[in-house]
Amino acid sequence: MQLYGVKLGLLLFFVGSLRSGWAIPLEGLEKITMDFFRNNSMLLTTFTGTTFIVNIPKCVSSSKFSPATVRIAIAQLPDASSLPGITDTDQIENLRRTPQALVYFADEFKDISCRVARDLLVLDLDDSQYELITVVGYQVGGEFCRQTKGPFCNQALKPSTFYRVNFFFLDDKSVIRAHTDWSTAIQTRNVTNYESADVMFEGRAGGMIVITILVSVGGAVLLVALIVAVALSSKK
Repeated sequence: MQLYGVKLGLLLFFVGSLRSGWAIPLEGLEKITMDFFRNNSMLLTTFTGTTFIVNIPKCVSSSKFSPATVRIAIAQLPDASSLPGITDTDQIENLRRTPQALVYFADEFKDISCRVARDLLVLDLDDSQYELITVVGYQVGGEFCRQTKGPFCNQALKPSTFYRVNFFFLDDKSVIRAHTDWSTAIQTRNVTNYESADVMFEGRAGGMIVITILVSVGGAVLLVALIVAVALSSKK
């Protein structure tokens, strides 16, 4: 009976910690498998002295909760073989409070649902134009903290330095419930002055890299008409 009371007390303590925002042990979180790979597009890797691009979690599912938000953690490491010595979420700092933190939350964005992940292209007619939008990854290191506001900062990275990335998943009550493993080590290129280096796609909200192509409605209508003509001719 006494042992049961101890277990119940520990359970209540853990639940209370979730509600109050206390540290959550990583071993108690669900592990989400994800393939981290650096995006090798020539377009997106022109400047990588202060940034790099990784995949983003798409269509994450769980039998325990419904993922609502993704929070990205960045770890700066001394070499490629090192791993962050993080055992709970309280050890992941916020750059607003600890500017020199080596392991920190860089950003937070809404989870991409399975339905959206299946839609490779989004067509949006607006102001006599339409946008062809494709989300290709997350840009790590796209901001200078002194120039931005908000709870997190996706600060520009240091040149010739190793980093690892970890995504944490929150439910609709903003409670961390799961995370991926740490990515393989990614090394930024060597530049002499990372403060003055170009930051590609700087200003994109949330670090989400989006390629947008604007095409006139006239061209869109012409394309649709051509498709319809071909379809009708094939039926004759």
